[in-house]
Amino acid sequence: MYIIRKSNFMNTKYILLLVFLFSYVLMPAEIKVASILGDNMVLQRNTEVKLWGRAKSGEELTVKVSWQRAKIKTVCNEKGEWLVQVKTVDAGGPYSILIASQKEKVILKNILLGEVWICSGQSNMEFPITGYGDTPMNGSTEILIHADNNNIRLFNLKRAVAGTPQENCAGNWAVASSENVGSFSAIGYLYAKQLQQKLNVPVGIIHTSWGGSSIEAWMSKETLYNFPDALRQTTQDNTPQHQRATNLYNGMIAPIVNFTIKGAI
Repeated sequence: MYIIRKSNFMNTKYILLLVFLFSYVLMPAEIKVASILGDNMVLQRNTEVKLWGRAKSGEELTVKVSWQRAKIKTVCNEKGEWLVQVKTVDAGGPYSILIASQKEKVILKNILLGEVWICSGQSNMEFPITGYGDTPMNGSTEILIHADNNNIRLFNLKRAVAGTPQENCAGNWAVASSENVGSFSAIGYLYAKQLQQKLNVPVGIIHTSWGGSSIEAWMSKETLYNFPDALRQTTQDNTPQHQRATNLYNGMIAPIVNFTIKGAI
């Protein structure tokens, strides 16, 4: 016969509880939202936008945006992909978005509706407010002093090359402030500031640039098929990765093609 002392029994229960909680924390999330969608983002006003991501194949999801009463239901396809289209209203916020299954929910917060623009290009677009090393931008100190603005939101895609179109990118939405504006595209930020002041609505800027890149690197494979000479010249073994055909499209454009915008600079 085995006798279990009360103290040992309590220790066993405590250990089992810790194991359960640890396992729960490590359990992978079922609902995944595209990386371009997140807290603090701006969605294009007065139109129809897409929300998308992944979850378990066949899973039914409910999407609820706080600017309208109706709920949207969708079912993940066989690959686990989900996508819904949502109508937006006039500029305003902050709003929230709820994506829920029977087991889990994801909430995106502090969302504004306004104007969304993409800024892309080479070094002249990539050049930040604080400049590069010994090459500061004139007036940068004055710009940073007045940079705090809840109605300007910034998304800075980190550099990425890829041989095939990617679903996600590295980066996050941030409210414009003196702490984060300095490292953002000077052209992109100043354009957003001017637009926000003129229209008096929230403005979101998505920055995706790479200094010294070639235009072929930003084009999809389907588009480049119409330009075989350019495709051939930019797929040589000695071509730098950021100048090779489709590499930047795959890594820095494909992840955001579903995101509804007003325009691009």
